[in-house]
Order: sequence, then structure tokens, then C-alpha cells
Amino acid sequence: MPTVMTLPTKFATRLEKLALEAGSTPEKMLDFVMRDGFDYTESFVHQVKQGMADVEAGRVVSHEEAMTRLHSAVERHAHKKQAA
Repeated sequence: MPTVMTLPTKFATRLEKLALEAGSTPEKMLDFVMRDGFDYTESFVHQVKQGMADVEAGRVVSHEEAMTRLHSAVERHAHKKQAA
């Protein structure tokens, strides 16, 4: 049996705006807001959208390239630590 809640207008408006930005519904986004809070959920949606924009603009590297860079950084750090 669903629970009925009445949100203050400022929260209902904020939830509707968040749902629109996330491409979802206020009802679905309410689960995330109740669990994580408005600030975190809004930040998360914004960061996901930024990441998707990066992908669409081609600002990404392959997994192979990322691992090559990671291994290189670890190796440089290990050499610095050995020299110290």
C-alpha cells in the first residue's frame, strides 16, 4: 500500500526540476532523494550529465589507454620512492 506524502512547494518544484534534468519522473527520483538527499542527488545527476557530454564530444580514452597511463604513474611513483 503506497504512502501518500505532501511535499512543500519548494521541494516539489525542486524534485520536478531534478527529474526533468535526469530524464526521469519525480516519483522515481524521490527514492534517490529520500535515500541520499537533494544536494547529493542533484550533484550526481549533474556529474553523470557532464560525463555523458564528454563521451559525446569524444573526450574519453579507451580502457587500454587508461590502464597504460595508470601503470606508468604507479611505476614513476615506485621509482621516486626507491630513490628516497
